[in-house]
Amino acid sequence: MNPRNVDWIAVDFAAPGIHIWAHDTVGDVVQHDIIPPGSVGAELGAMLHALEPYLSNDQTVPVICSGYSPLPAQISLPVPSAPAGTLSRLAVEDPRVSVLTTPGLKQARPLGLMQGSATAISGFLTGTPDFDGVVCTVSKNAHWSHISAGEVVSFQSFLTPELAGQLTSGPAQKNSAGPGDLDEHVFDIAVDEIMTRPERFAASLAQISAGAALKEISPTAGYSQLVGGLIGMELSGARPYWLGRQVAIIADDPWGALYARALKAQGVQATIEPRAPQVLAGLRHCYQEWCAKKN
Repeated sequence: MNPRNVDWIAVDFAAPGIHIWAHDTVGDVVQHDIIPPGSVGAELGAMLHALEPYLSNDQTVPVICSGYSPLPAQISLPVPSAPAGTLSRLAVEDPRVSVLTTPGLKQARPLGLMQGSATAISGFLTGTPDFDGVVCTVSKNAHWSHISAGEVVSFQSFLTPELAGQLTSGPAQKNSAGPGDLDEHVFDIAVDEIMTRPERFAASLAQISAGAALKEISPTAGYSQLVGGLIGMELSGARPYWLGRQVAIIADDPWGALYARALKAQGVQATIEPRAPQVLAGLRHCYQEWCAKKN
């Protein structure tokens, strides 16, 4: 690829891995790369290394990022706020790039910090500016955000996806629970039971381990029970957000379908939007506003 054909680059740090979209001068994506999780080097260094094919010594390419976790929390915008704000420049010595990042959102009570998900919400609102309800964004973490008049009014965060990863790889569950085809019946029962009695979750983990050791539960059933319990706990804690409101889920597979299925059992018909297109739309919106201010 000729680097001169690259006008700007969008980067998402909040997904599993680092997603990079290179854009040409008419705004089309000419290349989409994914740096796998656990790549050698720090996030910013790994990104700069991956950008090498798109850079040349005779131009400076704007790189617009979201979800950059080392970002100082002080620059995040306090809610209520629009999910997109003024971009901040990251210190990078390479003169071939100008790296800017979205600010993210913060909340004083309950304490909360949202970075990449704010960009996804911004992208979602560019296509649905009149949306009034709740957006559930799921990537490394899960965030439930109350949206009104184009602003995030409040949000509640959960570590459900991260806990699922840690529990399925931990010594107590590694031989009993693993990603696979969902056992819908087991999942539905687990969601209902833990929503009703969330204090039973730790006991359910012990039951999964025992069931695997005694050959009484399959890995698929164990995983379905584990994830159903985690989502059941989250729905119990997030009830003030989803109860009686319009809900949109921004998540990639399998999380979007799992959350939607659990909510449907509670009488909530949530819509599902793939995460990557919403993040990209939010980054494009930020880039366009940055260009307008620069001109």
